[in-house]
Amino acid sequence: MTWQHLPLCFELLSPLHIGFLPNQPGTVFAPTRCYVPGKNLWGALTASLTPRIFDGTAKQFQQVGDEIKKQFTFSYFYLSDGKRIFTPAYATEAGLNWGGISDQEFRTCFLASRVSTRIGETGSAKDQTLHEIEFIRHDISSPGKQGKKALLVGMVWVRSNAKILDKPVEVRDGSIFIEKIDILREIVVGGERNYGFGRVKRIACSDVLAQELEKFWGFNPGAISLKDSKVLLGHLPYRTDLMFLGDIEILAGREYPRDNATVEFINTGKHISNSGYCFVPGTKLQTEDDQLLGLNAWGQLCWTG
Repeated sequence: MTWQHLPLCFELLSPLHIGFLPNQPGTVFAPTRCYVPGKNLWGALTASLTPRIFDGTAKQFQQVGDEIKKQFTFSYFYLSDGKRIFTPAYATEAGLNWGGISDQEFRTCFLASRVSTRIGETGSAKDQTLHEIEFIRHDISSPGKQGKKALLVGMVWVRSNAKILDKPVEVRDGSIFIEKIDILREIVVGGERNYGFGRVKRIACSDVLAQELEKFWGFNPGAISLKDSKVLLGHLPYRTDLMFLGDIEILAGREYPRDNATVEFINTGKHISNSGYCFVPGTKLQTEDDQLLGLNAWGQLCWTG
């Protein structure tokens, strides 16, 4: 099995919110992840591609999504300023850092929040609807420096001679094409789309960023090495026999029910997927040997042995 690897760079055109579960009962604050899991890219590409080549029924969305999972593998995508990639890493004394800067400095530059509420029929705020949404800024800001666009970078692997429902897939010009359609030119990623969030545009990936991405993930999604840093750049199922520096969490999310393929879009988010306890990105494993890991289609790491 051979793969074509494609380093990708997106420019954020609007704020980005990547929500996650579990959430605290009764909370009015919706935090965002500081990176984009591969599953979110898969969902965005499925939502963008399906109506371009089909009518866009619920069954067709499911079919296209399943085909993309078979033919593509997505890494997690991380923020960049064009010069460096802000991947997470836990350190013994400093705690969590992003690309060498502290968690606090990173959040000051890249994150913000917005408070909103629903308006009732009388024109006043509706009771119990006040909430705060945290999001990734599309403009990077830091004291004393001119703002610039935030970038989102990662890797996509495409199987050689891949097809999506008998339609050939072509990797060229820094993107992926199906029937002459650049399927990555502009997509919408994440949540809070009613607020205009999540709009990203593909731009050329610089040689500096491409080389860094290749160093992170290599050329084969089935052989990710932990030989050097042993820092995880995706979720990995938790093991009780390993010492680690970092954190664990339950990896869960909301989906359409899988038995709903013949029914138009109802019960959004009713089904909750649960991958159990996982080491989070940035965690450093205390392993002595050169451990090889694999990636599933959504960029989640998996044990190979």
